[in-house]
Amino acid sequence: MYSGFARFYDVLQGGTPEPFAAWIERRAAELGREVESILELGCGTGAVLDLLPAAWAKVGIDVSPEMLEIARIKGVDADLIEADIRDIALDRRFDVIACVYDTVNHVPVSDWPRVFAVASGHLETDGMFLFDMNTLGHLCGGAGRSETTVAGGSTVTISISDERDDRYDWHVRIEGDHDPIDETIAEYGASLTDVRRMLTEAGFTRVEVSGGRDRPVDDEAPRLFFACRR
Repeated sequence: MYSGFARFYDVLQGGTPEPFAAWIERRAAELGREVESILELGCGTGAVLDLLPAAWAKVGIDVSPEMLEIARIKGVDADLIEADIRDIALDRRFDVIACVYDTVNHVPVSDWPRVFAVASGHLETDGMFLFDMNTLGHLCGGAGRSETTVAGGSTVTISISDERDDRYDWHVRIEGDHDPIDETIAEYGASLTDVRRMLTEAGFTRVEVSGGRDRPVDDEAPRLFFACRR
């Protein structure tokens, strides 16, 4: 995943890492104590980790070696580990665990409980798990659409297809002064009711959900943001 797409990723995201980093730092401050560590599940090129306080001990997990290599080239100050976020066991706990950029949507819904269990198992008792997701309504609404963007001197076209009840494939084609790159990236959607149930089963007793900018919290919101505590 994100193999050929990796070197265009940061350019396409533009200023997106900044609000994610600000959200993480703002919510982390609500712990009411000094934050010392963060684990990011699906850290990609390390763009978010790079913006977080230098005093925090940072660990980033990603399944894409190409994305992690870009993070290393950029000099992101974090321990970067190539692994599947459904299966990691690091033998340490963190004050904050983040899983942003709709990373959870890249995992089949049947495996979301495994991701939430990983977060719960690596979180300090009074820590916070933060993640966001594309909703079912947003994914369904995007199906059949196509968008073209110019990034890094290349033309990037993304079209979305509805594959089955909960899967939506993002077909990416990149053209420029190189051989065309074609990649398919799957996203999966789950209802808010099901996500709340999964989080409860993973041991999270306090779950706050926001639609962002005073938008309603439901399955038709473009994106939902979760702050979870055990």
